[in-house]
Amino acid sequence: MPLRLKPVARSLSVRAEFLGLELEDWGFVIAWAIVMRLIGDHINRVLLGFVPVSSVTTYGSAALLVALIRWAKHGKPRGYLVASIQNYFQPKAHSVRCGAPEIPYLIEDER
Repeated sequence: MPLRLKPVARSLSVRAEFLGLELEDWGFVIAWAIVMRLIGDHINRVLLGFVPVSSVTTYGSAALLVALIRWAKHGKPRGYLVASIQNYFQPKAHSVRCGAPEIPYLIEDER
């Protein structure tokens, strides 16, 4: 019985994107919108007579953040935002040998 091959509609190398942003980026945008909504709920004002300022801060700042992320990630590899945030929060390496610059790093045997 020969093996039947069928074409597959998806490729594993294709990015999962929506409106030009990856799913991790959308998670960041949604978290930002939630925080801005919580902050905006304490502002009891309206803009132009009928638009609540909390809605403007929520959706306006989220739309501005989407545009900023798309601009910042232009030409960058996949997963750039997550990698840059992880790089920012990871512990930095420090050198122990900062006090004595005249001592050589490697001491060779003198014969």
